[in-house]
This record gives sequence, C-alpha cells and structure tokens, in this order.
Amino acid sequence: MTSPAAARALTLLFALTLLVSACLLFWVQPLITKQFLPRFGGSPAVWTTASMFFQVLLLAGYCYAHALARAGNFRRQMLVHVAVLAGMALLTLPIRLAPEAGSGGDVVPALSLLALLTAALGLPFFALAATAPLLQRWFSRLRHARAADPYFLYAASNLGSLGALIAFPFLLEPRYGLADQNLAWSAGCAVLALLVALCAAVAWRWRSAETAPATGLPAASVWPERLRWIVLAFAPSSLLLGVTQYASAEIAAVPLLWLIPLFLYLLTFVLVFAARPPVPQRWMLRLQPWLVILLALVWTLNNHLPVLLVHLAVFFVSAMVCHGELARTRPAVTRLTEFYLCMAVGGALGGIFNAVVAPLAFDALYEYPLVIALACLLRPPPAGAARAAAGDWLWPLGLAAAYAALAALNLRPFAYGGWGTALYLEFLGVALYLCHRRPLRFGLMVAVVLLAAPYVHSPDTVLARERSFFGVHAVVQEHTGKLHVLMHGVTVHGAQYRDPEKRRETTTYYHRDSPVGQLFQVLQSRPVAAVAAIGLGAGTIACYRRPGQDWTFFELDPLVVRFARDTRYFSFLADCAPDARIVLGDGRLTFAAEPDGRYDVIVVDTFSSDAIPVHMITREALALYLRKLAPDGIIIFHISNQYLDLAPVLATLAADAGVHALQPGQRMTLPPEDRFGAMESLWVAVARRRESLRPLIDEEGWLPLTAPPHARPWTDDYSNLPGALK
Repeated sequence: MTSPAAARALTLLFALTLLVSACLLFWVQPLITKQFLPRFGGSPAVWTTASMFFQVLLLAGYCYAHALARAGNFRRQMLVHVAVLAGMALLTLPIRLAPEAGSGGDVVPALSLLALLTAALGLPFFALAATAPLLQRWFSRLRHARAADPYFLYAASNLGSLGALIAFPFLLEPRYGLADQNLAWSAGCAVLALLVALCAAVAWRWRSAETAPATGLPAASVWPERLRWIVLAFAPSSLLLGVTQYASAEIAAVPLLWLIPLFLYLLTFVLVFAARPPVPQRWMLRLQPWLVILLALVWTLNNHLPVLLVHLAVFFVSAMVCHGELARTRPAVTRLTEFYLCMAVGGALGGIFNAVVAPLAFDALYEYPLVIALACLLRPPPAGAARAAAGDWLWPLGLAAAYAALAALNLRPFAYGGWGTALYLEFLGVALYLCHRRPLRFGLMVAVVLLAAPYVHSPDTVLARERSFFGVHAVVQEHTGKLHVLMHGVTVHGAQYRDPEKRRETTTYYHRDSPVGQLFQVLQSRPVAAVAAIGLGAGTIACYRRPGQDWTFFELDPLVVRFARDTRYFSFLADCAPDARIVLGDGRLTFAAEPDGRYDVIVVDTFSSDAIPVHMITREALALYLRKLAPDGIIIFHISNQYLDLAPVLATLAADAGVHALQPGQRMTLPPEDRFGAMESLWVAVARRRESLRPLIDEEGWLPLTAPPHARPWTDDYSNLPGALK
C-alpha cells in the first residue's frame, strides 16, 4: 500500500488528467458545432445531429477502452493508448475545416454534417472519449486505498466537463474567436497526451502485485442488468436532446442554449457518483412526479416561457433519478469498463433515436414527450408496492379513448379558456397525482396527456404537417376559418386570408402598417428594379411587388418552398409574383453568387427557431449584402424576438461598416381581434447614404439607431449571445 502522501499525489494526478480530458472533450463540442452551424442555415437540428455524432464516438471510444482493458496485459494497455494520443496530437491537430462545405441545400443535410464532423474531429474525439474509462481502470490497478472503487474519479471527470460548459459561453465565446480557440484546444490535447503518459509511468511504478481477475464471458443472468443500465442511460440522453431542441426552437440555435441542458446533464453525474452524494436520491424520487404534473398542466395551456423553465427542471430531476439508479447498481471494479460501455450504448441510442429515428418516424416532436413518460416508467416502485395490475393499463386507455372521441367529433372544449379549462386542469392534476406511486400507470398517463396537449390547447385545425432536417412545419386553419397559417414549431411564418377578395392582403409581420409595409409604401415614389428576399415563409411580401420588378427569394428549406407554392394553402406567389425566382440553399452562401450591385432592396427575413441566425448578422454578412446592393439601395432586417435584443448588434455592425441604420420610432397598437392579420414586429433599415432613408424619417418617423459604446461587432469568428439577452 502506498504512503498517505503518495496516495494523495496519485489521486491528484489522475483526477487532474481526467479533468483536463473531460474539459477538452466538452469544449470542442460547441466549438466545432458552432463552426458548422452557418453551413446548415443555423438549424437546431445541427446540434441534435452533432450530439448523436459525439455519443456514437463516445461509444466507439468506450468499446476500444473495454477491449483494451480485457486484453489483460497492463503494460500493453498503457503503451497503446499513449501511442494513440500521441498520434492524435501529431497527425490530426489543429482542427482543419473544409472551406464552405455544406450549403444547407444538400439532399441529406444530416449525412453531409456527419461526414464533415468525422473528417474534422473523428480521431481526436475518439481518443479523448477512451481516456476516462482507461484512466479509471489503471487507477484500480494501483496500490491505493481507493483502488477498489475508482468511480469517484467519474465525478472529477464531470467537473472538468462542467468547467468547459461554463467557460465556453461566458468566458471564451465573448472574448476569443473560433480560430484562436481551435489553436488553444489543440495545444490542450498535446498537454493531455503528456499527462496521460505520466499517469501510465506512475501506474506502472505503483501497480499492484495482484492480477485483476478476468471477467470471462457474460452469463445469461447478467444481460437483464446490462439492459437496465442501457435503458437508464438512454432516457436522459434522449431527454437531453429533446429539451435542447425545445429550447433552441423557442429562442435561438446558439451554443448557450445547447450548453445549459448539457451542463445539467453532466451535473447529475457529478452528484450521483460523488463519494458522498450531496443530494439524496429519495428527494429526487419525491420531486419528479410533482414537476412532471406541473409540466403537463402548463404544456396543456401552451404557456411557453414558464414551461421552458419547467422543462429544464423536469429534465434535471428525471436525469437524477435515472443516473441515481445507475450509480446505485454500479458493479465491482472488474466490470468498470463494461459498465461504462453499457452507459455509452444507452447514450448513443438516445442520440440516434432523436437525430435519426424520430425525424423518419414522426411528423412532429413526439419523441420528447414519449421519453419524458419513459423516465417516469423507470422510477423504482415504492417499497411494498403491489405488482402491475389491469388498472395500470385501463386508466391511460380510458383517457386516450376520451381524447379520441373528442377528436372524432371535432370538439375542442378546453381550447378557449374559462371555467371548463380550469376544471379540466384540476382533473388532470388529480388523476396524475393518484397514479404517481405506480410507475407503469403514471408513465402511461403522462404519455397520453402530453401527446394530446397540442390538440387540447389549440383551437386551430392542422391541414398539413411535415418534418425536415430544419424543423417541423405545419399549415393550420385558424379557428374562425378565415386564414391559413404557416407555422415552424411555434413560430408564425406567414398567414393568408381565404376570402378571394382579401387573398392578396399582406398579413402577420408584413401588414401594410408594419415597418416593412412602411418601407415598400415610401418606395412607391422611386424606381425599384430588383428585390431580394432572403427567407420565403408563406411568400407574403411577394404582394408588395409592382409590375416590371424582378423579385428573387432565397430559401433554405425545400419544405417551405413546397408549402408556399401549394395553392391549396397559400397563393401569394401565384397571385402576386408567379415569375419570381426561388434559389434553394443557405441565404449567405447562395446570395454570394448574385451579381454585385444588382438589388435595390434586400429583405433579410431568415428565421431559424425564433431568431435570425447569427451568421446572417455578422460583419462579413453585412459586407456581402452591401456588395450586392445598388448604390442607393436599402437593406431591411427582421429581428423580432421575445428574448434577444438584436437592434444594438445591428447598430454596432452599421457603425463598423460606416453605413446608416434606422428603426421605427414607435410601436404599433394592434386591434386584439387581428390574431394573424396583423402582428407586431421589429425591423432595422440600413443604407450607405442617409438620403436613401430620408423618406422613412420624414414620412414614417423612423429614428437613427445608435451603437452602444465599446461594443464589439459580431463576426463569423465572434459573437456574444449573453450580451444580447433582454
């Protein structure tokens, strides 16, 4: 046995190496994904697909670690892995990106993204992923008092992960560009290779004289245990991607919103695998049903801002329950790499389910409520609880039958508020509470309630719904029957009156009195030959086209183009601009091919989630728009968002480029009955010459936009989302 001082030194060395390894592993995930995000239109699915890639490579690394650990030759294990890390550092670093690869117009964007990630990061990520289980296995072979239970090092590893996730959005991203971070990360990998080599030398010096017993082939009785580990790892992994996609679709597809759920996910590992867990598992088991019931109620009400916070709470507590069960049932150290391998299988399956299976199987985000229900099913039953009974199936089947009957009769008694809705919510809360002590009944009831929530709370009728790499799009008929509305998730992308007399009337953010309506109104007094609209939606602004004008739309998603051209739903293009050209692909990349100085008006109306993608409002993007703009032309940006204030960002970009920027002088007061006919929106107009904007100032009362002091302009290499939060 080692001396106390030597034991402390060994623990510190291995913990430090694991911390550095995990820090690098989770630093590179948002770093590399952010670099590919503009190439695929800023879609939230970029992070979902990248997360699946990371989970699968993590599984590959754990398979390699398990196979190497079973080889039996301790010295060979260490030499092989040190050689792999050294080869990674020498042959593949720094990260190299294929210039301008991926346009967002690929036939299968997910496959294109996976190919790019593999080429840029495959070997380094694989080598880093294998390091944690191998180091813990090496530690278990030392002459050390804690060698028999090295799982505490897993908590230390996750502390490094948490540090990276905190540092990236709040320290690194606001201060350093992506290129500088790439170099720093590559240098960190070289340092890690040296630390692992030192751990190997120390492990050989302080190795135990005892030979670890071979684990042998798995007995049949082991497989139920392994399957349970896999399922317990699958549910939090899938929930992680589900809650991240929900948050990204509500606000913006940006690293900060990717990392908050990932931070919570890793924090659960730190808490449950700590030598002395600071949060008792029984607290989480008691809290989970209450939070899930709250989520079911507010989700049914379609109350998105509060429910976002509840989503995160449900995700955290559910992950604590599942990971707590993993920690409670962890095996002896001889099966350490096997245990981590099963966890990696579950994690990878969660990523594959959300990124590959669900988009093919579902036309909406059904995978998320289904896995929330699965997490409830995985709750351990209370001590002394009776086995599953017929009632565990009858309760959810009865509720599902009631919803089906309402749908068949086209009745929506709870979509309009009032006392009926209050009674319904009370009924749901009581029914779910009465089920919470029986995991099967509770989980099935939660699944039925969450899946039925969109029908229950929405007064509108879904006419068509499809899912692509870029999200879920639906055409709904507004409950009065007056309008068809194009939705991307919960974001409105256009609406059209069904009345033939009003069919050409512009609506939503583009109505006649909106900022963009004011712009086209004042432009009637001057010649406008060519207009570019980056972002199509339902094609509403096509009805501002005047005879003889050349209009071009740039649209990322083929599904949007199909809906906008389908006259069963929308006829803006057919009625107002039948000869308009539509260019498919990411707006930045496709717009770059247009002739310089061609357009008199450029409308930047691209939305991924509820915000304009970051790569569309950078210094390089503005320079591109100005290059394609006629000398006296105007660029107008649509920057409406509930959570982000992007006007200062554009003001800083305009000041940096030496051009002029305006915003509307006052907000409009809209009549309450115009739910989709007129919606509030925020726009910013930019031009080289102040005189080009003079009509907006004189006739519509627009005001100059002033850049905040000391603000740094966003670039393709740098952005600061926390600084833009309202």
